[in-house]
Amino acid sequence: MEKILTIAIPAYNMEKYLAETLKSMIAETIMDDLEVIIVDDGSADKTAEIAAEYVKLYPQTFKLISKENGGHGSALNKGLELATGKYYRPIDADDWVDTDSLVYVINDLKKHNVDMVITNFRKVLEKSGKTINVRCNNVYNRREIMEGKVKSEDNREINIYDYEYDFNRDLYDYAPQYLYHFVTYRTALLKEHNIKFSEKVFYDDMEYDIYPLPYVKTVLPIDRYLYMYRLEREGQSVEDASFIKHRKHRYHIVLSISRYFNDKKKDFGKNVYNHLFPDMVWKAERQYEIYFLSPDDEAAQRELFDFDKELLKVNPEIYSAIKNKAVLCIRNNGDYSKAKAIFLREKNDSENKKRRPKAWTLESDPEMHKMIARRRKLKRWHRYSDEMKKIAALKNSQEGKRCFITCTGPSLTIEDLELLKDEITIGVNSIVKAYEKTDWRPTYYAMVDYFAFGEFLRTTSFPGKMLCKEESFLHYRVDPKNKTGKEIYCLVDYANHYQNRVKAKDILFSDDLSVCAYDAYTVTNFAIQVAIYLGFKEIYIIGADCNYSGSQIHFIEMPDDKVKISAGWLPDALALSIEGYKAAAEFAKKKGVKIFNSTRGGMLEVFPRVSLEEVLRK
Repeated sequence: MEKILTIAIPAYNMEKYLAETLKSMIAETIMDDLEVIIVDDGSADKTAEIAAEYVKLYPQTFKLISKENGGHGSALNKGLELATGKYYRPIDADDWVDTDSLVYVINDLKKHNVDMVITNFRKVLEKSGKTINVRCNNVYNRREIMEGKVKSEDNREINIYDYEYDFNRDLYDYAPQYLYHFVTYRTALLKEHNIKFSEKVFYDDMEYDIYPLPYVKTVLPIDRYLYMYRLEREGQSVEDASFIKHRKHRYHIVLSISRYFNDKKKDFGKNVYNHLFPDMVWKAERQYEIYFLSPDDEAAQRELFDFDKELLKVNPEIYSAIKNKAVLCIRNNGDYSKAKAIFLREKNDSENKKRRPKAWTLESDPEMHKMIARRRKLKRWHRYSDEMKKIAALKNSQEGKRCFITCTGPSLTIEDLELLKDEITIGVNSIVKAYEKTDWRPTYYAMVDYFAFGEFLRTTSFPGKMLCKEESFLHYRVDPKNKTGKEIYCLVDYANHYQNRVKAKDILFSDDLSVCAYDAYTVTNFAIQVAIYLGFKEIYIIGADCNYSGSQIHFIEMPDDKVKISAGWLPDALALSIEGYKAAAEFAKKKGVKIFNSTRGGMLEVFPRVSLEEVLRK
């Protein structure tokens, strides 16, 4: 009987893990369809003995090949040479498969004839026992689609698991990078194109990720978590110490795949090539980083300069795409010590940013709170600073009028914004993502989430090069790329995040923006403070869904939205923002201001509901 799947297991001194790996591949219904080739790569422990036990129990499935040590790549090559299965998939000896998923995948493969099969995988953290699910990008199951959690992007068709697709047209971006743990290939494709992996080196899995791709035409995504990828194992080759120790191995691999990427450029599908290119650049940049992390010896410096010269030869396009300051220093003046100092300084800055207190702690910006205290004193003394005077000049400038605060929840549409062209509006945060889709612009713009959106505004240029028609009310640390001279920089008091205030639901709002605004848990509440300060008597909120149960949190997705969803803290943030809205309603009532919710759907029930169209007809 023809084998459907060959699993090759490179094994070198893996007696601690191999039995668990092999046991995961035993399921009576698939033993005739599965071939497992254990390649004992010159082990000095009981690896071969353990493998032999499984060969004895299931001779129709398990095979043991013992050979001299040649490295992971040589074991993959030997497994491929002997493979008789229609499909070929490596599994490292310290990893394993989900048995139920393996059964499903093999039965599914019987129905198809594709070049590539992609399955989900799990990262399993050995020390903590936690698991991280890694799913294919841009592929969905029917339940997700039926529940309306999926939206097509860039006019592409929605890709569904268990259908065959054109690789270059449909599924070229199934992953952030093309990963060993996702992919199973048709065996004949690998053999026909003489795919071979480097021997006696680490990191040959990067070759497995890339070498077959020019020849892949069809792909099948299967919605199963097949591969269980063990992390945090002591001595694992993905740790920095191992990268430094085996830097020459990675040197060879990175140059090898860079050369291949250049030589085969015309053979790659255009979409595949363009999606893969940034990751190829990152792999090269990572090699420079490894040298900067290495001890200051002549060998490391010499290897770095050699690598730089060789990269230019094998792939000038990747070479030119590297903009790392430390690397450019090496190229411009050849000063290794200066370049390393630049690298270490930027690395330290990056780590400090990661450790920086969150935006809702007073300690996150003590200088700002000192400035607020000073402004309070100036106000008491009736000695306003120039910045305070600039803000105070806007007080009640829109007295008695109405305005619309355009939030960015999933319910908001471009059509809604178009309806508001003749109204006074206050746009918030990522509303700027809509500027490429409409010529509507808000009258005012409010952005208090410096930690979340500050970098986005600093690096992004918008159509028309302006955030809004009139003033932009920004957290004082924000430095937008596009400026009009009407930027109002607000100090933000985080006192609402004292635990006693949170527990007592005693939430402060600002009477005077020239002194400060208060972070009341959501940018909408910042915009409400702006609206009341400007003198508006009716405020209509649109796009405030207050619902994070779906697959989107913004009407136009931000780059880190999926990270926020997976982090799991959004429900707690939502509960806090609702308390902020309740306090905003009380604050507005005392000021004689009415706030209405004209959001389509959503879960914000603090303010009276009104129909947007009905309000506009009035």
